[in-house]
Amino acid sequence: MILAGPDGTVAQASKSKSEAELRAQIMAPQVRQATWIRIAGPLSALFLGVALAAFYAKPIGVLRWLQQTRLGWSGVSETEVGLDSGLMTYYYTGGFMDQEPVVLVHGLGPNAALVWRSVMSPIAMGHYKVVAPNLMGFASSDHKQENYSIAYQAKALGQLIERLELTRVNLVGEDLGADVAMYYAVNHPDNVERLILLAGGLQGASGAAKLKNGLLPQTPEKMREQIEMTMFWLPPLPEFMYDRMMIAVADDLPAQHAMLNSVPRDEGQIRVRLGEIFNTLTIVVWGGKDPFFTRGQGEALSAMMPGSATTVFQTSGHYPQLEYPEEFADTMLYLLKQTQGGT
Repeated sequence: MILAGPDGTVAQASKSKSEAELRAQIMAPQVRQATWIRIAGPLSALFLGVALAAFYAKPIGVLRWLQQTRLGWSGVSETEVGLDSGLMTYYYTGGFMDQEPVVLVHGLGPNAALVWRSVMSPIAMGHYKVVAPNLMGFASSDHKQENYSIAYQAKALGQLIERLELTRVNLVGEDLGADVAMYYAVNHPDNVERLILLAGGLQGASGAAKLKNGLLPQTPEKMREQIEMTMFWLPPLPEFMYDRMMIAVADDLPAQHAMLNSVPRDEGQIRVRLGEIFNTLTIVVWGGKDPFFTRGQGEALSAMMPGSATTVFQTSGHYPQLEYPEEFADTMLYLLKQTQGGT
Protein backbone atom coordinates (compact mmCIF):
# COMPACT_ATOMS: atom_id res chain seq x y z
CA MET A 1 0.00 0.00 0.00
CA ILE A 2 1.23 3.47 -0.92
CA LEU A 3 0.30 6.23 1.51
CA ALA A 4 -0.21 9.69 0.22
CA GLY A 5 1.58 12.61 1.83
CA PRO A 6 -0.25 15.50 3.36
CA ASP A 7 -0.19 17.40 0.07
CA GLY A 8 -1.56 14.35 -1.91
CA THR A 9 1.44 14.23 -4.29
CA VAL A 10 1.89 10.43 -4.40
CA ALA A 11 -1.80 9.76 -4.87
CA GLN A 12 -1.93 12.21 -7.74
CA ALA A 13 1.06 10.60 -9.47
CA SER A 14 -0.49 7.17 -9.07
CA LYS A 15 -3.74 8.43 -10.48
CA SER A 16 -1.97 10.05 -13.45
CA LYS A 17 -0.08 6.84 -14.15
CA SER A 18 -3.29 4.80 -14.16
CA GLU A 19 -4.95 7.17 -16.63
CA ALA A 20 -1.94 7.01 -18.96
CA GLU A 21 -1.96 3.22 -18.90
CA LEU A 22 -5.68 3.19 -19.55
CA ARG A 23 -5.33 5.54 -22.52
CA ALA A 24 -2.54 3.36 -23.92
CA GLN A 25 -4.69 0.26 -23.62
CA ILE A 26 -7.59 2.00 -25.34
CA MET A 27 -5.41 3.37 -28.14
CA ALA A 28 -3.51 0.12 -28.82
CA PRO A 29 -6.30 -1.68 -30.73
CA GLN A 30 -6.92 1.46 -32.76
CA VAL A 31 -3.25 1.63 -33.70
CA ARG A 32 -3.26 -2.04 -34.68
CA GLN A 33 -6.46 -1.56 -36.70
CA ALA A 34 -5.02 1.43 -38.52
CA THR A 35 -1.86 -0.56 -39.32
CA TRP A 36 -3.95 -3.43 -40.71
CA ILE A 37 -5.94 -1.01 -42.89
CA ARG A 38 -2.73 0.53 -44.21
CA ILE A 39 -1.52 -2.97 -45.19
CA ALA A 40 -4.81 -4.46 -46.44
CA GLY A 41 -5.74 -1.43 -48.55
CA PRO A 42 -2.75 -1.62 -50.93
CA LEU A 43 -2.94 -5.42 -51.03
CA SER A 44 -6.61 -5.30 -52.03
CA ALA A 45 -5.86 -2.69 -54.66
CA LEU A 46 -2.99 -4.83 -55.99
CA PHE A 47 -5.17 -7.94 -56.11
CA LEU A 48 -7.96 -6.06 -57.89
CA GLY A 49 -5.48 -4.62 -60.36
CA VAL A 50 -4.01 -8.05 -61.15
CA ALA A 51 -7.52 -9.52 -61.56
CA LEU A 52 -8.61 -6.73 -63.90
CA ALA A 53 -5.39 -7.04 -65.91
CA ALA A 54 -5.88 -10.80 -66.25
CA PHE A 55 -9.50 -10.32 -67.28
CA TYR A 56 -8.47 -7.73 -69.87
CA ALA A 57 -5.72 -9.97 -71.27
CA LYS A 58 -7.73 -13.22 -71.33
CA PRO A 59 -11.40 -12.52 -70.59
CA ILE A 60 -12.77 -15.89 -71.69
CA GLY A 61 -9.90 -17.71 -70.00
CA VAL A 62 -10.62 -15.96 -66.69
CA LEU A 63 -14.36 -16.68 -66.94
CA ARG A 64 -13.65 -20.34 -67.67
CA TRP A 65 -11.22 -20.50 -64.76
CA LEU A 66 -13.79 -19.02 -62.39
CA GLN A 67 -16.39 -21.53 -63.51
CA GLN A 68 -13.93 -24.42 -63.24
CA THR A 69 -13.05 -23.28 -59.70
CA ARG A 70 -16.73 -23.24 -58.79
CA LEU A 71 -17.07 -26.76 -60.21
CA GLY A 72 -14.13 -27.88 -58.09
CA TRP A 73 -15.89 -26.66 -54.95
CA SER A 74 -18.90 -28.79 -55.86
CA GLY A 75 -16.82 -31.93 -56.35
CA VAL A 76 -16.42 -31.81 -60.14
CA SER A 77 -12.92 -32.44 -61.50
CA GLU A 78 -11.31 -31.83 -64.88
CA THR A 79 -8.93 -34.23 -66.58
CA GLU A 80 -7.94 -35.38 -70.06
CA VAL A 81 -7.73 -38.58 -72.03
CA GLY A 82 -5.71 -39.46 -75.10
CA LEU A 83 -7.78 -40.34 -78.17
CA ASP A 84 -6.69 -41.29 -81.67
CA SER A 85 -7.14 -37.67 -82.72
CA GLY A 86 -5.43 -36.10 -79.70
CA LEU A 87 -6.27 -35.06 -76.16
CA MET A 88 -9.87 -34.54 -75.10
CA THR A 89 -10.58 -32.81 -71.81
CA TYR A 90 -13.66 -33.55 -69.77
CA TYR A 91 -15.32 -32.83 -66.44
CA TYR A 92 -16.48 -35.66 -64.23
CA THR A 93 -18.12 -36.19 -60.85
CA GLY A 94 -16.35 -39.36 -59.83
CA GLY A 95 -18.92 -41.89 -58.70
CA PHE A 96 -18.63 -45.64 -58.34
CA MET A 97 -18.24 -48.35 -60.95
CA ASP A 98 -21.80 -49.59 -60.49
CA GLN A 99 -23.38 -46.16 -61.04
CA GLU A 100 -25.06 -45.46 -64.36
CA PRO A 101 -23.07 -43.02 -66.50
CA VAL A 102 -24.61 -39.78 -67.78
CA VAL A 103 -22.67 -38.18 -70.64
CA LEU A 104 -23.49 -34.53 -71.34
CA VAL A 105 -22.62 -33.38 -74.88
CA HIS A 106 -22.44 -29.62 -75.46
CA GLY A 107 -23.29 -27.77 -78.65
CA LEU A 108 -22.17 -24.41 -80.04
CA GLY A 109 -21.02 -21.40 -78.03
CA PRO A 110 -18.01 -20.10 -76.08
CA ASN A 111 -18.45 -22.24 -72.98
CA ALA A 112 -18.27 -25.79 -74.37
CA ALA A 113 -18.69 -28.31 -71.54
CA LEU A 114 -19.12 -25.55 -68.95
CA VAL A 115 -22.72 -25.06 -70.10
CA TRP A 116 -23.46 -28.02 -67.79
CA ARG A 117 -21.71 -26.48 -64.78
CA SER A 118 -24.85 -25.87 -62.73
CA VAL A 119 -26.37 -29.35 -63.09
CA MET A 120 -23.49 -31.83 -62.97
CA SER A 121 -23.35 -32.13 -59.17
CA PRO A 122 -27.15 -32.24 -58.65
CA ILE A 123 -27.46 -35.04 -61.22
CA ALA A 124 -24.56 -36.89 -59.62
CA MET A 125 -26.32 -36.68 -56.26
CA GLY A 126 -28.99 -38.92 -57.77
CA HIS A 127 -26.29 -41.65 -57.80
CA TYR A 128 -25.07 -41.18 -61.36
CA LYS A 129 -21.56 -40.89 -62.74
CA VAL A 130 -21.59 -37.66 -64.79
CA VAL A 131 -19.12 -36.88 -67.60
CA ALA A 132 -19.11 -33.69 -69.69
CA PRO A 133 -16.46 -33.62 -72.44
CA ASN A 134 -15.15 -30.68 -74.41
CA LEU A 135 -15.59 -31.85 -77.98
CA MET A 136 -12.50 -31.84 -80.18
CA GLY A 137 -11.54 -28.33 -81.28
CA PHE A 138 -13.39 -26.74 -78.33
CA ALA A 139 -12.03 -25.07 -75.18
CA SER A 140 -9.10 -27.06 -73.72
CA SER A 141 -9.40 -30.11 -76.01
CA ASP A 142 -6.91 -30.38 -78.88
CA HIS A 143 -7.31 -28.01 -81.83
CA LYS A 144 -5.91 -29.42 -85.05
CA GLN A 145 -6.33 -28.95 -88.77
CA GLU A 146 -9.16 -31.45 -88.94
CA ASN A 147 -12.69 -31.48 -90.31
CA TYR A 148 -14.51 -31.57 -87.00
CA SER A 149 -17.78 -32.78 -88.45
CA ILE A 150 -20.64 -34.24 -86.45
CA ALA A 151 -19.49 -37.71 -87.47
CA TYR A 152 -15.92 -36.92 -86.38
CA GLN A 153 -17.12 -35.66 -82.99
CA ALA A 154 -19.32 -38.75 -82.54
CA LYS A 155 -16.31 -40.97 -83.23
CA ALA A 156 -14.24 -39.06 -80.65
CA LEU A 157 -17.13 -39.32 -78.19
CA GLY A 158 -17.20 -43.07 -78.77
CA GLN A 159 -13.48 -43.32 -78.06
CA LEU A 160 -13.95 -41.37 -74.82
CA ILE A 161 -16.76 -43.69 -73.73
CA GLU A 162 -14.58 -46.69 -74.57
CA ARG A 163 -11.50 -45.31 -72.77
CA LEU A 164 -13.56 -44.62 -69.65
CA GLU A 165 -15.17 -48.07 -69.92
CA LEU A 166 -18.68 -46.66 -69.74
CA THR A 167 -21.50 -49.05 -70.57
CA ARG A 168 -25.23 -48.50 -71.08
CA VAL A 169 -24.72 -44.74 -71.11
CA ASN A 170 -27.39 -42.09 -70.78
CA LEU A 171 -26.62 -39.51 -73.47
CA VAL A 172 -27.77 -35.88 -73.19
CA GLY A 173 -26.98 -33.69 -76.20
CA GLU A 174 -27.62 -29.97 -76.67
CA ASP A 175 -28.28 -28.28 -80.08
CA LEU A 176 -25.57 -29.68 -82.40
CA GLY A 177 -24.44 -31.86 -79.51
CA ALA A 178 -27.82 -33.59 -79.90
CA ASP A 179 -26.77 -34.60 -83.42
CA VAL A 180 -23.45 -35.88 -82.06
CA ALA A 181 -25.31 -37.94 -79.45
CA MET A 182 -27.73 -39.29 -82.07
CA TYR A 183 -24.90 -40.18 -84.45
CA TYR A 184 -23.22 -42.16 -81.69
CA ALA A 185 -26.50 -43.79 -80.67
CA VAL A 186 -27.45 -45.07 -84.15
CA ASN A 187 -23.98 -46.61 -84.48
CA HIS A 188 -23.85 -48.02 -80.94
CA PRO A 189 -27.50 -48.68 -80.05
CA ASP A 190 -26.65 -51.48 -77.62
CA ASN A 191 -24.58 -49.10 -75.48
CA VAL A 192 -27.16 -46.32 -75.09
CA GLU A 193 -29.73 -46.67 -72.32
CA ARG A 194 -31.46 -43.30 -72.74
CA LEU A 195 -31.11 -40.51 -75.29
CA ILE A 196 -32.14 -37.03 -74.19
CA LEU A 197 -32.08 -34.39 -76.92
CA LEU A 198 -32.02 -30.82 -75.61
CA ALA A 199 -32.92 -27.97 -77.98
CA GLY A 200 -31.58 -29.76 -81.02
CA GLY A 201 -31.41 -32.81 -83.21
CA LEU A 202 -32.09 -33.17 -86.95
CA GLN A 203 -32.68 -29.44 -87.43
CA GLY A 204 -31.64 -29.49 -91.06
CA ALA A 205 -29.83 -26.81 -93.05
CA SER A 206 -32.31 -24.10 -92.05
CA GLY A 207 -31.89 -24.93 -88.37
CA ALA A 208 -28.12 -24.90 -88.76
CA ALA A 209 -28.33 -21.46 -90.33
CA LYS A 210 -30.32 -20.19 -87.34
CA LEU A 211 -27.77 -21.60 -84.96
CA LYS A 212 -24.92 -20.06 -86.93
CA ASN A 213 -26.52 -16.62 -86.94
CA GLY A 214 -27.53 -16.78 -83.30
CA LEU A 215 -24.72 -18.64 -81.55
CA LEU A 216 -21.53 -17.84 -83.47
CA PRO A 217 -20.33 -14.39 -82.35
CA GLN A 218 -19.54 -12.39 -85.49
CA THR A 219 -19.94 -8.93 -83.91
CA PRO A 220 -19.39 -7.50 -80.42
CA GLU A 221 -23.17 -7.30 -80.03
CA LYS A 222 -23.53 -11.02 -80.82
CA MET A 223 -20.73 -11.77 -78.39
CA ARG A 224 -22.55 -9.81 -75.69
CA GLU A 225 -25.73 -11.80 -76.36
CA GLN A 226 -23.83 -15.06 -76.09
CA ILE A 227 -22.23 -14.06 -72.80
CA GLU A 228 -25.59 -12.99 -71.41
CA MET A 229 -27.14 -16.32 -72.43
CA THR A 230 -24.43 -18.47 -70.87
CA MET A 231 -23.05 -16.37 -67.99
CA PHE A 232 -26.03 -14.72 -66.33
CA TRP A 233 -24.10 -13.16 -63.44
CA LEU A 234 -21.72 -11.09 -65.60
CA PRO A 235 -22.61 -7.37 -65.70
CA PRO A 236 -22.60 -5.37 -68.98
CA LEU A 237 -19.09 -4.64 -70.23
CA PRO A 238 -17.54 -2.02 -72.53
CA GLU A 239 -17.72 -2.93 -76.21
CA PHE A 240 -13.95 -3.35 -76.51
CA MET A 241 -14.13 -6.23 -74.02
CA TYR A 242 -16.54 -8.10 -76.26
CA ASP A 243 -14.07 -7.53 -79.10
CA ARG A 244 -11.39 -9.18 -76.99
CA MET A 245 -13.72 -12.06 -76.16
CA MET A 246 -14.33 -12.63 -79.87
CA ILE A 247 -10.57 -12.94 -80.36
CA ALA A 248 -10.38 -15.37 -77.43
CA VAL A 249 -13.04 -17.74 -78.82
CA ALA A 250 -11.77 -17.55 -82.40
CA ASP A 251 -9.82 -20.80 -81.93
CA ASP A 252 -13.10 -22.68 -81.47
CA LEU A 253 -14.78 -21.28 -84.58
CA PRO A 254 -13.26 -23.73 -87.12
CA ALA A 255 -14.71 -26.70 -85.19
CA GLN A 256 -18.09 -25.00 -84.88
CA HIS A 257 -18.22 -24.12 -88.57
CA ALA A 258 -17.17 -27.66 -89.50
CA MET A 259 -20.01 -29.12 -87.44
CA LEU A 260 -22.52 -26.73 -88.99
CA ASN A 261 -21.30 -27.46 -92.52
CA SER A 262 -21.63 -31.21 -91.92
CA VAL A 263 -25.30 -31.01 -90.91
CA PRO A 264 -26.85 -32.01 -94.28
CA ARG A 265 -24.57 -35.00 -94.80
CA ASP A 266 -24.30 -36.32 -91.24
CA GLU A 267 -27.94 -35.76 -90.34
CA GLY A 268 -28.75 -37.71 -93.50
CA GLN A 269 -26.76 -40.62 -92.09
CA ILE A 270 -28.65 -40.36 -88.80
CA ARG A 271 -32.03 -40.40 -90.56
CA VAL A 272 -31.10 -43.49 -92.55
CA ARG A 273 -30.24 -45.42 -89.38
CA LEU A 274 -32.79 -43.91 -87.01
CA GLY A 275 -34.57 -47.24 -86.71
CA GLU A 276 -31.50 -48.67 -84.95
CA ILE A 277 -32.46 -46.95 -81.68
CA PHE A 278 -36.01 -48.34 -81.42
CA ASN A 279 -35.10 -49.96 -78.06
CA THR A 280 -33.60 -46.75 -76.67
CA LEU A 281 -35.77 -44.56 -74.47
CA THR A 282 -35.67 -41.13 -76.16
CA ILE A 283 -36.88 -37.79 -74.80
CA VAL A 284 -36.92 -34.45 -76.63
CA VAL A 285 -36.54 -31.39 -74.40
CA TRP A 286 -36.67 -27.70 -75.31
CA GLY A 287 -37.41 -24.26 -73.92
CA GLY A 288 -40.74 -22.66 -74.70
CA LYS A 289 -39.00 -19.40 -75.63
CA ASP A 290 -36.04 -20.92 -77.47
CA PRO A 291 -35.34 -18.75 -80.55
CA PHE A 292 -33.42 -21.54 -82.31
CA PHE A 293 -35.49 -24.66 -81.66
CA THR A 294 -39.24 -24.28 -81.82
CA ARG A 295 -42.09 -26.36 -80.46
CA GLY A 296 -42.84 -27.51 -84.01
CA GLN A 297 -39.30 -28.79 -84.43
CA GLY A 298 -39.42 -30.58 -81.09
CA GLU A 299 -42.71 -32.28 -81.90
CA ALA A 300 -41.51 -33.22 -85.41
CA LEU A 301 -38.33 -34.73 -83.97
CA SER A 302 -40.31 -36.72 -81.42
CA ALA A 303 -42.67 -37.97 -84.18
CA MET A 304 -39.68 -39.45 -86.04
CA MET A 305 -39.00 -41.74 -83.09
CA PRO A 306 -42.06 -43.80 -82.10
CA GLY A 307 -42.41 -44.14 -78.34
CA SER A 308 -40.36 -41.04 -77.54
CA ALA A 309 -41.54 -38.44 -75.02
CA THR A 310 -41.30 -34.64 -74.84
CA THR A 311 -40.63 -32.17 -72.04
CA VAL A 312 -40.94 -28.37 -72.35
CA PHE A 313 -39.57 -25.65 -70.05
CA GLN A 314 -42.26 -23.13 -70.89
CA THR A 315 -40.46 -19.91 -69.87
CA SER A 316 -36.90 -20.92 -70.77
CA GLY A 317 -34.79 -19.96 -73.75
CA HIS A 318 -32.02 -22.00 -75.35
CA TYR A 319 -30.24 -22.95 -72.09
CA PRO A 320 -32.75 -24.25 -69.52
CA GLN A 321 -29.88 -25.94 -67.66
CA LEU A 322 -28.44 -22.47 -66.98
CA GLU A 323 -31.66 -20.51 -66.64
CA TYR A 324 -33.42 -23.01 -64.36
CA PRO A 325 -30.69 -25.35 -63.10
CA GLU A 326 -32.62 -26.79 -60.14
CA GLU A 327 -35.72 -27.56 -62.19
CA PHE A 328 -33.60 -28.92 -65.04
CA ALA A 329 -31.63 -31.24 -62.73
CA ASP A 330 -34.85 -32.48 -61.12
CA THR A 331 -36.32 -33.14 -64.57
CA MET A 332 -33.21 -35.02 -65.69
CA LEU A 333 -33.27 -37.17 -62.57
CA TYR A 334 -36.91 -37.98 -63.19
CA LEU A 335 -36.26 -38.88 -66.84
CA LEU A 336 -33.23 -40.95 -65.93
CA LYS A 337 -35.35 -43.04 -63.59
CA GLN A 338 -37.88 -43.90 -66.31
CA THR A 339 -37.99 -47.14 -68.23
CA GLN A 340 -39.39 -47.75 -71.70
CA GLY A 341 -43.02 -46.64 -71.72
CA GLY A 342 -42.75 -45.09 -68.28
CA THR A 343 -42.79 -41.39 -69.25
